[in-house]
Amino acid sequence: MRIFKAVISALLVITFIGLLASAYSNYQTLVSVAGLVDASSSVANHLVINEIVYEDGTGPREYVVDPLKIPQIDFSQEIGGDNFSYQIYLKYGVGDEKVLGPYGPEVPNKAVASLAVPVVVAENYRFEAGKMEMKIWRT
Repeated sequence: MRIFKAVISALLVITFIGLLASAYSNYQTLVSVAGLVDASSSVANHLVINEIVYEDGTGPREYVVDPLKIPQIDFSQEIGGDNFSYQIYLKYGVGDEKVLGPYGPEVPNKAVASLAVPVVVAENYRFEAGKMEMKIWRT
């Protein structure tokens, strides 16, 4: 009977350790995904407010995108000690939708966050409603 109790106790301890390791692995995955989602919104806001913002005689116009600036940006950014790379598509136009992109490096086969941000696109002194789609990943 003592051997039976010892074997059952050992199995329960091994099962507990296995469940604990599995839960920790899932927790690390969730934390990593949450960080990727936070980084995607941070990078998108930085782009449409600072990097690819349209500028006229009065200064920069936030959330108005100048498509001519997109090819000149660096498609990587460091946030919180982690390096991220991203790819951008710009879609705009009512009826006859225009698609610019992809700009940036190829999307790797690993965890990628996607985000679409509504923007206004400045083209030929006209403003059109559009959206900037971005895919971002850790490098």
